[in-house]
Amino acid sequence: MTVDNITLLDDLRVADTDTLVNVLATEHRTHQQLLAKNIFAIVKHWSDAYEAGNYDARNEATVKLAHEMVSGSELSKGDIYLPYI
Repeated sequence: MTVDNITLLDDLRVADTDTLVNVLATEHRTHQQLLAKNIFAIVKHWSDAYEAGNYDARNEATVKLAHEMVSGSELSKGDIYLPYI
């Protein structure tokens, strides 16, 4: 993990959720699309971790909710295409 990654994670840990959502919602729409692609990939990864039993009490709620979100959605079929416009 690089210093930049650590800084990003630290920023997300202390960010007020409502403030973070408002900042992202007012970001350029292309940036929103790029960010969404990454968010969906993370959710899919957590869902796969749930199916593989690769979690413990610290992240069980996250992977379980991710699995519920992915099941029956387009994400369950594999990579989701979000165009870069």
